[in-house]
Amino acid sequence: MILLLLLPALFLFAFPGEVAAQPETDRRKEMLILHSYHPGLPWTDGVMAGMQEILDQPPETIHYHVEYLDTMRHPDPEYFAHVLDAILHYKLEKRFFDLVMVSDNEALNFVLEHRQALFSDTPVVFCGVPESTEELNRSLPMLTGILEQPDYRGLLRQALELNPRTREFIVIGSTRDISGRLDREALQEAAKEFSVRTYFTYWDDLPAAELETRLRQLQPGHVVIVNGLIADGQGQPLLLPEQEKLFREACPVPLFSHQEALLGRGSIGGPVVNARQQGHLAAELALRILHGEVVSDLPPQMPSLSPPAFDYQRLNAFRLPLEVLPEGHRLINQPLSFYRLTHQQAGILIAVLGGSLTVTLLLTSNTLKRKKAEARLRESEQNYKQLSQQFQIILEGIPDGLTLISKDMKVIWSNQGTGSYFNRMLGSVPGEYCCKMLYNRAELCKNCPAIQAFASGRNEEATITTLDGQILEVKAFPILDGTGEILNVIMHATDITEKTRLREEALRNSRLASLGELAAGVAHEINNPNGLILFNSDLVRSSWQAAEPILQAHYQTQGDFPLGGLNYSEMQTEIPQLLNEMVEGAQRIRRIVDDLKDFVRQDGTDLKARVDLNEVARTAVRLIKNPIKKATDHFELVCAEPLPYFIGSFQRIEQVAVNLIMNACQALPGREQGIRVETRFDESGNRLQLVVRDQGVGIAIRDLPHISEPFFTTKREHGGTGLGLSVAARIVAEHRGTLEFQSTPGVGTTAILSLPALSEGESHD
Repeated sequence: MILLLLLPALFLFAFPGEVAAQPETDRRKEMLILHSYHPGLPWTDGVMAGMQEILDQPPETIHYHVEYLDTMRHPDPEYFAHVLDAILHYKLEKRFFDLVMVSDNEALNFVLEHRQALFSDTPVVFCGVPESTEELNRSLPMLTGILEQPDYRGLLRQALELNPRTREFIVIGSTRDISGRLDREALQEAAKEFSVRTYFTYWDDLPAAELETRLRQLQPGHVVIVNGLIADGQGQPLLLPEQEKLFREACPVPLFSHQEALLGRGSIGGPVVNARQQGHLAAELALRILHGEVVSDLPPQMPSLSPPAFDYQRLNAFRLPLEVLPEGHRLINQPLSFYRLTHQQAGILIAVLGGSLTVTLLLTSNTLKRKKAEARLRESEQNYKQLSQQFQIILEGIPDGLTLISKDMKVIWSNQGTGSYFNRMLGSVPGEYCCKMLYNRAELCKNCPAIQAFASGRNEEATITTLDGQILEVKAFPILDGTGEILNVIMHATDITEKTRLREEALRNSRLASLGELAAGVAHEINNPNGLILFNSDLVRSSWQAAEPILQAHYQTQGDFPLGGLNYSEMQTEIPQLLNEMVEGAQRIRRIVDDLKDFVRQDGTDLKARVDLNEVARTAVRLIKNPIKKATDHFELVCAEPLPYFIGSFQRIEQVAVNLIMNACQALPGREQGIRVETRFDESGNRLQLVVRDQGVGIAIRDLPHISEPFFTTKREHGGTGLGLSVAARIVAEHRGTLEFQSTPGVGTTAILSLPALSEGESHD
């Protein structure tokens, strides 16, 4: 008889689609569901389950798009404003929704802030919003919902009735999010009624480890109220099993909470808030709007209070009297006595036993088949593990970076090669936004190929420079499902730093080679007319000197007279000065031409002579004696004696020394600053050194790495060509030496020429 009663139910269970198939409506409704927190959080999952119970009922044909702000695990306001705000705006700006449903304050605030840009004229239904925001909500058009306010007075009253000797309430809460702060304010308001007989202490935002230590120190007379988020040391919410373990092992006193999720997990209970009811009522309200009711006729509603619920096992553990529990209360984890069963319950129990027997017989007949299937499954799992290991070895062996990105721009997976390019090792910390994990930035990259791939549905690429200066070629490949929708994007990053450097160096060398050929031709073409100018200037000077006595005699007898458009009295002083300027200008041209010729010269100089560095220094100082006298009153030449010889060209190294000393002279701001030139021998490295130290203006930090580059100069307005140090560096390199510069702006510069010394008995052939 029982089996016959169960057959219709089994038939309905096995073939649900054949009983109530309803045709879809002509137009499918589009709905956005936006949650403040993350999936897996009991409150959010309960709200979502309540919404689905209503929205999934036939004949409704509603397609809902679900997003999670995840603000509980990412409470940083700046991070939320720059990253999550940009991602959601990007995902939703081209979508149309008939209605938006939100849970809790953070999601409601996001919708209100983006109302004009994303949700203009779109009805909004909220749930989980405290009653304290009711006036604000009533004043906004196209907005309604289900209010949520825990019965804190009822919770505190019930805790005191069960624990009449309570001296102090310990309130565990969180102020990291809006809802947490509003809950704290609401409980403080309710606590005023009981503050005469008890104290209230608030433990806000304590990490789990510190909270555990404090809980263990509580004594009889304390009662704990859990009113908000409990997080670990990194700010991540504890899972329910972790919270339950904390309460059961560390809390020696009764613990109450309005959170229904904690009932049966350490909380004794009381008036609890039902998350599923919030989602259920909000979805019903949304359907009424979609079916044509006007939002302004549907003000925000406060749901009816659920019967208080208590955990029998926790009541019994603290020996709390059941007699004081309110009427209509609900008990969980209560042992069931057979003699207390009603006839209906007994019938149900018998039916269940009969059904269990039937199911047992059916399962027994399939045991052998299941064992065979399990054997095949184990074999398949083993093959899968081997294939997975091989695949993992291949991925980790690839030196390039591979990263799988979700639609909300979070890193799902990455290989070890990715960690060598970016700011941290990846692969074991999924769930972070790619811009934060890869680049340590709080906002999306403007040229991110992943964003472009999500938008276009095509392969995209870009060049990205990391924080440490690496240049990466990043390609993004979209992954599509069967309907063509983009599920994820794979990012492939290749280090092209060296490749880019070599390409730029080859291009630079090519430009310099072309410039050298041009310079050689220009130098030859300039030398001829410049030589003519120098020759003619000497002839003109001699002619003026010969004519000047005659002109002077005429001036003394006849008085002043015009000459070349000016009076002779003026020309008498101007012409010598003009001739000097002509000669100096022509000599300056000759020096520039010589620099160009030195710059393009490849060889031709004998580098096999035995050279005395002291003699080089003395000769260089004698050559530029006049510039030194004009530049400073404090010049010092110190030569170490004796010095070994070096192999090279006396004239070429002399040219380097002259260049270094002239640069020192030009760097002095006044004659009070000095220059010191010294020679020395480094026995440990067998190196000869010429050191030129000045007390000049110094070289800017940004310019110091470039001073030896061709045509780079900071004295262009004073006639500098930028070739002197470039030629000097090449000459030193030909002698297997080094040229180093140390400079402090405003203090001075030290140039160190270092050359390999000729060892005793060493041949220089």
